Amino acid sequence: MVPDNTRIEANKITVEGDVIVGNHSNIEYGILGDTVIMGEGVTVSGDIAASSDIRVDMWSKLGNRVEVGRNAYLGEFVTIDGKLLVQGDLDVGKEVKIRGGFEAKGWILVRNPMPVIIFLFLYIREMMRLGKDEEIEKALEEFFEDSEDNQGFDVKDHGENILIIPAGAKLTPEAFEVAGEAVIGNNCLLIGNIRAQAVETGKKLTLKGSIYSEGQILIGENSTVYGNLYSKGKVQIGRNSRVFGGIKASSVLLHENARVDGTIRAPSGVTFLRDAAEKPVLAEVNALGKVIMSKTHELPENTPQDETAKVSNIVEVDSPVKPVKPVKSDVKARNIFAPGRKRKTARTRALERTRRFTGARTYRKKQKSGE
Repeated sequence: MVPDNTRIEANKITVEGDVIVGNHSNIEYGILGDTVIMGEGVTVSGDIAASSDIRVDMWSKLGNRVEVGRNAYLGEFVTIDGKLLVQGDLDVGKEVKIRGGFEAKGWILVRNPMPVIIFLFLYIREMMRLGKDEEIEKALEEFFEDSEDNQGFDVKDHGENILIIPAGAKLTPEAFEVAGEAVIGNNCLLIGNIRAQAVETGKKLTLKGSIYSEGQILIGENSTVYGNLYSKGKVQIGRNSRVFGGIKASSVLLHENARVDGTIRAPSGVTFLRDAAEKPVLAEVNALGKVIMSKTHELPENTPQDETAKVSNIVEVDSPVKPVKPVKSDVKARNIFAPGRKRKTARTRALERTRRFTGARTYRKKQKSGE
């Protein structure tokens, strides 16, 4: 697990946080971090600079200069070919060899520190797989509670920026080889090839090397890979990413804004991923049958609630219908065209006049006869 903003270049690993190295790992780089914890039988060929503590388990070999900002804990049969500089206390076990000499400003204790790194590493690995972050914080608090200066250590500040190198891993300028999955954070720079069961990267990764994976390879957005991608599973390239090489995989999922300069070989096919398209503008049909694209007009933000919004862009047109004179309330308006009412034909109007005339004449006759 590679945290955000990690840089692996020029024979040096720079981490903005802690470093945990599993048992029997071989690292041909220098390490620069906060707290550095190493398991049993670890080999580091470069310089080590820990701004906080360093804990090294038995039978480990450090091939060059070691600088510690606080306390150092060295297990039995640890060998340091260079010089050891400790700003705090030095706690060493038996048969520890420091060939370049050492300087310690605090207490020097000759004893065998408790080798709890194996249990801690396996415990953290299993808890992270199960997603139990609270258990990890408790384990780190118990691990560091023996230190007299543990008040300055905040687990929450360190828990999210930890470089975890699994047991049996091999990190060389030629390749980073791990037995499990490789998870790389955002804004990382790595120089070298990657060999893992599966590889997942974050955003803005710069990798100067190729990736070889038995499983899937997921490249995040805005990333650049100067090499080839080989996978027996699926390869997915994120938005605005570029691969200066070829891809060979079972299937490839490529974003439409990504770019691959080399050849793509995928027996199961290549799929292009597109962003969700914007919704089209709604269309309306007016009375003449012409399609009009409707637009949504929003009220100004500063318009008071009691004030009526004014309609803009009103065009006045001369109407062919002559205005009707106002009539009294007791007189019904006749033969006046009203929108939404059907226009009567000449035959219908004649029949209505005949009915009214016939009905009035019959009424007068009844009055004369005294009915």
